Amino acid sequence: MKRILTGVAAVLALMAFGAKAEPFKVAITVDDLPAHGSPVPGHSREAVARDYLAALKAHKVPGVYGFINAVALEREPGTQAVLKLWRDAGYPLGNHGYTHMNINAGGLTAFEGDIEKNEPVLAELMAGQDWRVLRFPFLNAGTDRVLHKGIMEYLAAKGYRIADVTISFNDWAYTETYNRCLTKGDTATIEAMKAQYMQGVKASIARSTYGSQKLYGRQISHVLLIHEGAFTALMLPQVLSEFEAEGATFVSLDEAQTDPVYSAVSAHRGEGLLIERQAKEKGADIWAGAPADVDIANLDTLCR
Repeated sequence: MKRILTGVAAVLALMAFGAKAEPFKVAITVDDLPAHGSPVPGHSREAVARDYLAALKAHKVPGVYGFINAVALEREPGTQAVLKLWRDAGYPLGNHGYTHMNINAGGLTAFEGDIEKNEPVLAELMAGQDWRVLRFPFLNAGTDRVLHKGIMEYLAAKGYRIADVTISFNDWAYTETYNRCLTKGDTATIEAMKAQYMQGVKASIARSTYGSQKLYGRQISHVLLIHEGAFTALMLPQVLSEFEAEGATFVSLDEAQTDPVYSAVSAHRGEGLLIERQAKEKGADIWAGAPADVDIANLDTLCR
C-alpha cells in the first residue's frame, strides 16, 4: 500500500528523495472532453478550452490527444465548439466512451455500445485521420479475466489502440472543490489548493520516474493523464513548467507509445497505471523507498 503524506511532510519527503531523474519524454493526454465536471461560475467551457490550448501551444506540446465523452453534446448544447477548438489547434481526438462508462459496472455488451456511440462524432471531426485510440474510463479495463479478454478481442477486431498511462496526479479531484470555492469566493482556500496541487505534480513525477528506473533500468517514454477542467486549465502553465524543470521533453502519444513497454504482453492491458501494473505482473516490489503520493482526501471537505 502506498504511503500518504500531506503538506510540509510531503515536501520534505520529496527533498529527501534527492536529485531529479535523468531526462525523460512525456506525452500529454487529456480526458473528458468537451465538458469535465460541473460548469464553473464565470468560466465557459469554451473559455476553459482556449486557456488550456494556449498553455499547450506556449510550451510547444505536440500531438495532445483529447479523449471525448460525446454525451456532453446532448447535455450541454454548444460544447461542440470545444471539440472544434481542439481540432483547429491541430490536436487529435480519441474515444473515452460516450457516457464515460465503467466497464466493470456496465458489462461487455453495454461498454461496446458506449464506444460505438462515440464513433460518429469522432469520424466527423477526425475525417481522414485515425481516431481509433481508446482511453478506458476510470482506467478500468475489466478486472474479470473473461471480461478483459472479451474487450481486448473486440478492440483488436475494430483496430483500436489503447492509450496507457504512467503518470497521474489526480487533477480530477480538484474540479468540484474549485467550483465550490469560486462560488463562495474563498480565495484563501483556492491558494492553498494550488500549493497542494503542485505538491501532487512533483510527487507524481518523482514517483513515476523512480518506478521506471527501478523496473526497467531506464526512463521509459511516459504518458500523463489530465482532464480539461477549469482548475487544471488554471494550473496548466505551472504544471508544464514543472515538467520541463524536472527534465521532461514533450512528445506525442504516438511517439511515446513506440516505447516497447507499451506493446509488452500484458494480461491487464489498459488497467491502472502501466508501471504499477507491469511491476505487479512481474512480481517486482519496486516501491520500497519510493516518493509518496500526496493525500487528496481533504478536498471533499473544502468550501462546504
